[in-house]
Amino acid sequence: MFKRDPEKTAQRQARRDEKRREREEWVAKQKAEKEALSTWRAVHPAEKTLNAACMLRSWPSSKFGETSLGPVLGGHAEFVDAGAHKAWTATRLVGGVATGGASLVAGRKNKGAAVINVTFGNGAAQTYNVTPENSTLRMANQYVTAFNALAAQLANESSQSS
Repeated sequence: MFKRDPEKTAQRQARRDEKRREREEWVAKQKAEKEALSTWRAVHPAEKTLNAACMLRSWPSSKFGETSLGPVLGGHAEFVDAGAHKAWTATRLVGGVATGGASLVAGRKNKGAAVINVTFGNGAAQTYNVTPENSTLRMANQYVTAFNALAAQLANESSQSS
């Protein structure tokens, strides 16, 4: 009853084939990029450590030695721990005794301060506050160590290739 136009059918098939080809090229490109990144990170394990340390933090992660704020090469990070810790305050202890321990549920208060100062290879500088929890302080120290190790390795590679 209805006749299909062979030209339109051929055009639709050509569009489908083109989209399929583009999708396959994109997948191949993504796979190649992922493989290249995996190979690069095998040679630069500090980047993997750096990214693991900043996974749930607002610290910049790295891909091929580049962060969103600048390159790691030529950069430096420092961890400043000014006695950051959690502690019971006198007010919370007195309140806990007065309320029969009910207010002790509120927990300890953050004391002291800790920050990470990061200077990137392009001269950009950023400061990140670190909460005084043991796991966060440990991750901050790990981040700074990995950042400096990666910067040193990239600088060493750069000087050898020159």
